[in-house]
Amino acid sequence: MEKRVDEELLRGTCPACLVAIGEEHADDCDVAECLATGRKRMWCRAQRDASGHDCGRADWTGRWPGHGEAAEFGWHVRWDVEARRFVRCAPDVEGSGPDLSRLYEHARWDREARRWIRRRAVLFSRAVCGGRATLEELTKAAQRWCAEQGYEVVGEHVGTRGWREAVADLDEGVADLVVVPSVERLGFGKQVFERIAAVCRAGGDVRGPGVRIDADGKVVAVATAEQM
Repeated sequence: MEKRVDEELLRGTCPACLVAIGEEHADDCDVAECLATGRKRMWCRAQRDASGHDCGRADWTGRWPGHGEAAEFGWHVRWDVEARRFVRCAPDVEGSGPDLSRLYEHARWDREARRWIRRRAVLFSRAVCGGRATLEELTKAAQRWCAEQGYEVVGEHVGTRGWREAVADLDEGVADLVVVPSVERLGFGKQVFERIAAVCRAGGDVRGPGVRIDADGKVVAVATAEQM
């Protein structure tokens, strides 16, 4: 019987610290994941803000951490010889491997389930010039962008009332981030930064095509509706 791409054969011992299935990884094992963040615990220890961080007890399960989820989501990469870089591809492409960078950025670690899950997005846009047709066009663009990133769209909101509903979705754990077609569709002037701050307080992120916001809530890259 042909093996499916979402199946993975168990490996009896950890390839790094050689413990058997069910045994705890060695303290310095570079395969062991952090049970709080899902990332490699060696990565956690390299962060300045990780002082006193408890990564928990990680046992070798017979599977490489994150590889199964990457295959499940269809997030693999292969080396393109001509382009001399890694490019995205399907998991069934020969010679491909899991895109862990994409997994860490676009998925969310579920500590209780001890696995990565797709991040859930709510779409938001305020009604400005262009009318309903323009709004629908931008919403479709945001939906396509979410599909490309691998986000699961769980709601769509418009206007002042819609903004309150979008933040409520974050507060209630329905969604993990707010996706906007462009910064100008998030708000105007000071309102943009107030809304970004509200999303951060709710434990979420603001993202979208052409929208780049750093860890301090500052807009570092913008695409207007006319550029979409």
